[in-house]
Amino acid sequence: MNLDPAVPPEAGRGQVLVYMPDRGVGDLTWHLPTLRAIAATTPEGTVLLAARPSSRARDLLGAETCVTAIDYLEYRSGTWKNLQEIADFRRLCRARRPRAVWILEKIDRPAIGAALAGVPERRGFGLGHGQQRWLTHGPYLPKTMRPAHRIDKLAAFETAHGLEVASREPAMTPTPAALDIVEARFGALPRPWIVYGVGASETRKMWPLPRFSDLSAALSDLGGTRFWLGGFEDKTRVDEQLAGGSPAGVSEVNVCELKFDVGSALMSRADLFVGNDSGPMNVSASVGAPTLGLFGPGPVLDHSRFLHAQAAEDLATLEAGTVAARARALLA
Repeated sequence: MNLDPAVPPEAGRGQVLVYMPDRGVGDLTWHLPTLRAIAATTPEGTVLLAARPSSRARDLLGAETCVTAIDYLEYRSGTWKNLQEIADFRRLCRARRPRAVWILEKIDRPAIGAALAGVPERRGFGLGHGQQRWLTHGPYLPKTMRPAHRIDKLAAFETAHGLEVASREPAMTPTPAALDIVEARFGALPRPWIVYGVGASETRKMWPLPRFSDLSAALSDLGGTRFWLGGFEDKTRVDEQLAGGSPAGVSEVNVCELKFDVGSALMSRADLFVGNDSGPMNVSASVGAPTLGLFGPGPVLDHSRFLHAQAAEDLATLEAGTVAARARALLA
C-alpha cells in the first residue's frame, strides 16, 4: 500500500473510496466517466481513488478535480497473494476511513478487506462471484456479462446504480505544469505535430517500426514534426530506427523518455496521433487529439469520437500508404 504522499490520511476521512484494480493506462481512461459520476452523487463532489501503480493515475489525473487523493495498491502474486491483497485493502480503509467503497471489478479481496475494516457501505460488480457475500448494496451485474469488455461492464454498472453519465468521453485534462514543459521543450518545432505511438503491451499489437519511417516519408510533403513516443524500453530501438535519417523537411524527435504527464500534455497539443493499440493511444483520445489507432488481433475500440480505427488481422501486412491516406483525411 502506498498512500498519496500529497494528502494526509485525515484529509479524506468519511469520503467515498473508489477502487479501480485494472493495471493498464487505457483501463484508467475508460473508468473516468464512472469515477466522475460516482463523485457527482456525493455531497463533497469528490472521491478517493485507489488504483494500481501501473495505471499511472497520479501522473495522469493531476488536474482531475473530482479526486481528493490517489493511493496505490500493488498487484500481488504468489501463494499468499489473496491474503496479502485483503490485508492491503483493510489497511488502506483503516487509514482513509471511507464511509463507502465502490469496487469497479468482480474480485472479492477488496470487498473482504473493506468489510474487515468496518466500512459500512460496499458496492461492486458482483457478477455471480464470491464478492457478493461481502457487499452491502446491489444490484449486481448478471453472469452473462462476464466476457463483456470493461467499457460495457462499466456502462451496465452505471445504469444499475443510477449513475448519470452523459458521455463515455474520458475528457482528461493535462496539468498546467506539464503543458508548460511541452511548450518550453517543443514549442518552436514546426507544425503539424504528429505523434507516433510505437509501443504496446504485446508484440502482436505493434506495427513494425520501419513502417513508421515509411509513414514519415509518405507524409513528408506536409513538413512538420514527428514525435516517436513509447516506453523507456522503446528508446534504443527508436534511436536505431531514426539513425537512418529523416525525410527532407521533416523533424523527428525520440520522446520515449517523457514522463506520462508530459506525454499526455504533448498529445493534447498534437495535430494527430498515429499508433498501436496501447495506453498512449487511449490517452491521446482522452485528451482530445485526433487519434488513428492501429488495431491488430483483439477488440477494436470506439468509445471516443476522437478515436479512429485502422484494423488488420496481422499488423505486419498493414501498408504505410493505407495509414498515410487515413492520416491525411484526419489532418484535413
